[in-house]
Amino acid sequence: MPKTNYLLLIVFCVNACTIPTHDFASNESDITGIKLDIGCLIGKPSIELIFLDSLLLFYDPYENKSVTVYDTKNKQLVRRFLSEGQGPGEVVMRPLSLFTSPVEKRICMYQTQISKLNIYEPIDIIENDHIADPTQLQFSGKMKPMSLKKIKHGYVGIGAFEDGRFRMYDSGGNIVSAFGKYPFRGEEMDFMGRFFIYQGFVATSIDGECFAIGSSYCDNLEFYQIVDGTAVLKKKYESYDVMAEFVGNVIRRNDDCIMNYKAAFGGKYCYMLYSGETYLEKGKNTAGGKRIIVFDWNGNYLKSYKAEVEIIAFCVDEENNMIYAIIRDKFDEDGGGFCIAQFNI
Repeated sequence: MPKTNYLLLIVFCVNACTIPTHDFASNESDITGIKLDIGCLIGKPSIELIFLDSLLLFYDPYENKSVTVYDTKNKQLVRRFLSEGQGPGEVVMRPLSLFTSPVEKRICMYQTQISKLNIYEPIDIIENDHIADPTQLQFSGKMKPMSLKKIKHGYVGIGAFEDGRFRMYDSGGNIVSAFGKYPFRGEEMDFMGRFFIYQGFVATSIDGECFAIGSSYCDNLEFYQIVDGTAVLKKKYESYDVMAEFVGNVIRRNDDCIMNYKAAFGGKYCYMLYSGETYLEKGKNTAGGKRIIVFDWNGNYLKSYKAEVEIIAFCVDEENNMIYAIIRDKFDEDGGGFCIAQFNI
């Protein structure tokens, strides 16, 4: 299995992680997952799992293929595709971020380190033996987005930007606007330091008119509505306390630092995966959590689901009331394996 290469950006920053003060455990239900036999290896997958119609897609590179496609309706592996290389439609660098364009029903794959987006038609991936070369976009600006999601008429990205916390791009990858202030203490840090402290996970609404971001290393959760090419803050949750330290993009061990929002999914509602465990409690496995918190797109808390196992990535089939998740495989004796489970909700 190929090893992942990471770009180490040498920058040191210290800021406040936070202790959650919000009651996101009221109206909570316990959920139990059923392991799915997807018919192929799950090695060390990404923290993104996407759902479109009946398809699950996730990034899991091995044997020179990067993406696995699974049909939840027929319970079978569809294919593995997307080779690594420099040819047409291939992945040049990792990590790779996957997301969907719900309105246009397209599958998007963003190569973070080279800021290039591949856009695929689902029918091409499902039915054709040879996948046609995707539509490709290159994003403008000196600093490129490190995470990207589809919104109405374009994209929203987060990154180490000097001109704001977010950037909005048109459908051609050109910058439309920059906006958003960092939650707290951001003014005393450089732009790279601010990003790594407040980095997190973005979810967008099914109509592409709203988005939310939950920060991984501070208790900051924000909901926005897109109006006239910019974003209007609808609601924010935040508090302060514990110290988090980074060297480049690598967090230093701090036993008291709380891991917060670790994954996100957007549909009719906004879903955030929450950890709430400290660095000491999670050990070296800082990814994942057991609680999925549900909000409306105005930022109002609705309910939460608590799993008995740690979830690494998830997506939601809202029509059939199902959560699909990549979890740590409790049946793996070495404790390092992963599997996909489904949860009825």
